[in-house]
Amino acid sequence: EDGHRAFLHRCALVDEVIDSRPYYSLGIRSRTYLSERWPLSNYALRGDGIVIPRYSPDGTETHPQIRYTPPKEDQKYTCPLGSGGVIDVHPNATARVQDANEPLIFAESVKGADALIGAGLLAVGFHGVWGWKVTGGPSPELEQIPLSGRSVGICFDVDVHRRKDLQKALKEFGGLLRFAGAKVSVFVLPTL
Repeated sequence: EDGHRAFLHRCALVDEVIDSRPYYSLGIRSRTYLSERWPLSNYALRGDGIVIPRYSPDGTETHPQIRYTPPKEDQKYTCPLGSGGVIDVHPNATARVQDANEPLIFAESVKGADALIGAGLLAVGFHGVWGWKVTGGPSPELEQIPLSGRSVGICFDVDVHRRKDLQKALKEFGGLLRFAGAKVSVFVLPTL
């Protein structure tokens, strides 16, 4: 849908990145596919939205994410139940992510990572500042990404630097990456 593509453009995504994932709109066919393939409730599939297919670091398609347009009450996104800990790698970046010599940025959203990829940087994303965790520990998918000796950046949304609860996630994630041997930098986005 053109409105959804325009929204993704406003989020700094380029057409090549949009089409090669590919992002798509909730419609009759996509609702049928999603309900048959993934454990999404009828409520989750109601309304207007953009479906964001997600991929594990090894290139395997995994649990999708839906971004509602407009958001439902206080809910912008939904994912299938039990789908926490997805470390999403854009399909065009799977091989690059495996090269520990290439710097890597971790973003707190799939759209954010895709915007960075469209700008020529290598980035992976997850769902929110705690999205790198599952069942209280680090996502096993992080083990699929070579980190030892690698230069990595953490690029969370601007609100992380104003809220203590989000700073805790940033500190824990940075510590985890350092423990894995990564050389970690934290990027601070400017407020607009």
